Amino acid sequence: MTVIGVLTSSGASSSGTSEDDQAVVPVGTASRLTGSTAGTVSTIYVEARSEATLAAAYQEVQALLANRHDVTTADADFSIATQDSLVETANETNRTFTVLLGGVAGISLLVGGIGVMNIMLVSVTERIREIGLRKALGAAPRVIRRQFLVEASLLGLTGGIVGVLVGVAGAQVLPHFIDQTVAISALATLAALATSLALGVGFGVYPAGRAARLTPIDALRSE
Repeated sequence: MTVIGVLTSSGASSSGTSEDDQAVVPVGTASRLTGSTAGTVSTIYVEARSEATLAAAYQEVQALLANRHDVTTADADFSIATQDSLVETANETNRTFTVLLGGVAGISLLVGGIGVMNIMLVSVTERIREIGLRKALGAAPRVIRRQFLVEASLLGLTGGIVGVLVGVAGAQVLPHFIDQTVAISALATLAALATSLALGVGFGVYPAGRAARLTPIDALRSE
């Protein structure tokens, strides 16, 4: 036999078998190799151009086989199985993982936001005298509020930067263990930083407002 071409690598199939461990030969050659003289074909694999054309490909193959076998689709002597169920299962699994990961991310953001708020409340408590002095010297409540909001936003942004660095490091190390490349999205990275910044601002509103509401006499008298 003469090798006239090599197929591109396809990896594992949905059943777990390797699609690369196979040879494609003409039907007549296969009949001689298997010792079959009938020249019949038990299975034909057809690939649609895309998922959107899967239904159209099914109808086209059904009509073609019915015409070749000289039968109608109602009393066809063949059966056609599609991967619609596998595609639907894969889509359902992806949706489940999306909801699951979204829930985990939401809980992580909530815990991180509560941590930022607690840290800022501790900072306000420890700096009551500083706040009182600034107010006694004429600092307006909005100035005090802006100061603590900036600190909270910087705290959240710092956490986001650390998380991005850890993610980038993981994307460089993980392929060595799973034998698969991990892509880093610039849009997702910017969205993560923006979310961290918004988280710091959102959970820093209460501590900043608490600091802005302190009266100078109460702040100076606290110590």
